[in-house]
Amino acid sequence: MVYRSAGGVAYEERGRGIPFIALHGFTLDRRMCLGAFEPLFDEGDRAAVMPSAGYGRPEGGLSARTYRRVYPDSPFMGESADLGTASSDAMLEALGNFIREVVPEGPFMLAGESYGGYLVRGLARAFPGRVAGAFFLCPSIVARRADRDLPASFVVREEDGWADGASAADVAEFEDCAVVKSRYSLERTRAEVIAGIRLARHPALERLQAGSYEFSFDGLARGEGFFDAVLDAPACFVLGRQDGSVGWKDALRLCDRYPRASYHIVDAAGHNLQIDQPGIFGAAFVTWLLACEAHASEAARGTATRS
Repeated sequence: MVYRSAGGVAYEERGRGIPFIALHGFTLDRRMCLGAFEPLFDEGDRAAVMPSAGYGRPEGGLSARTYRRVYPDSPFMGESADLGTASSDAMLEALGNFIREVVPEGPFMLAGESYGGYLVRGLARAFPGRVAGAFFLCPSIVARRADRDLPASFVVREEDGWADGASAADVAEFEDCAVVKSRYSLERTRAEVIAGIRLARHPALERLQAGSYEFSFDGLARGEGFFDAVLDAPACFVLGRQDGSVGWKDALRLCDRYPRASYHIVDAAGHNLQIDQPGIFGAAFVTWLLACEAHASEAARGTATRS
């Protein structure tokens, strides 16, 4: 079921428990996050734990906690309303208001892909003390593409017949970011990425990207460094070794701002890493969830001891 916030943000939610809010990338919609994250939870709202995932669960099983997964469409994208101003500051304000409405109190967890990762960094700064963990999938670290440290992007693996029966338009959009060319990758990209691109209001988003793509408090271009507040909760960066869109090296520069961060630099993975390498992606995500659960338990024990 699709809901709509007072500010016009359309969203879907699944399950009950700790709020987990996932933000998609630029020009996409919530289907990207639904396709990436939702298969990792079962009908009881728990995540499947792989054997030897660590944090005391070498036997595998299910996560200890249940999760309420919230998947919004960002403004100008999907089914959400447009904003009067096309800027990243306005995006951040709209999504901050959305969170205040749907999760008015208590801790919540954030995940962001690409531009969604840029927004997560801004939201973690805007909600000090409430963000219980941050997961970054191929995040945008440096706003302007010309300033990013980008690797060469190339096709690592190509299966025979991967494009059989596909339209020329779908093939062209898929090949724009393809690192692994397979029928599986094409079908998921078409359903979770390309479908969202075709709904976006591109003229407004092009104005945003050309004008106010950086947050007003992002001083990187002025030599003032990164804007991220220090996040003591667990974080995870999953980065594609062949990601020619945002790269992977810039994310390493944030180590001091995320002292509990794990970094996964994944070969044979581009900007759609969750599709190129679904197994590694899933393992990294669930291991991060377990780290967040362990961190919350330690914090609760510490509070009980002090009281």
